[in-house]
Amino acid sequence: MNASFILLSLSYVLLTALVAALFFLKTLKTSRKLLIISLLPLVYFFHWQALQETRGWPSPKTLPTQFELLGADVVEPDKLKKVKGNIHLWIRPKEKDAPRAYILPYSRDLHKRLFEARKRIRQGRTQLGLLTASGSREGGADIGGGMKLAFRNAPRKRLPPKSSTMFVE
Repeated sequence: MNASFILLSLSYVLLTALVAALFFLKTLKTSRKLLIISLLPLVYFFHWQALQETRGWPSPKTLPTQFELLGADVVEPDKLKKVKGNIHLWIRPKEKDAPRAYILPYSRDLHKRLFEARKRIRQGRTQLGLLTASGSREGGADIGGGMKLAFRNAPRKRLPPKSSTMFVE
């Protein structure tokens, strides 16, 4: 679990405890109640900081079976800096859906495949990501959980046929 989520959860627990103390502890002196109330802005500050850290977090869900690859960022493992390495994908699950970020563990094979897919994107070719079972005949990089991920060129969209009634002379 991320530290920002822990901080966010603790801020809610602390706020609830402080409000409960004010309302249910009648033995609490007025000066202590004022001290507690004056500390509430700190809770809001920590809450705000935790929310800022959670913006744009990748989805923990599994990838859809087919999606459009919009972009990728690769962080290679570095033992000296104690960085595990991971791969961030920015995808569109369906044609009209909003894009979503996903994170995968680093693998050299997936890194190579993403490099090629990004090259094709720069050439103007839309890339489809295909998630298949590891035992399938489809090629792809192993991403764990018994799944493989491959990238292919999307079929080109055809324009609608020209109509002769469109232009009237």
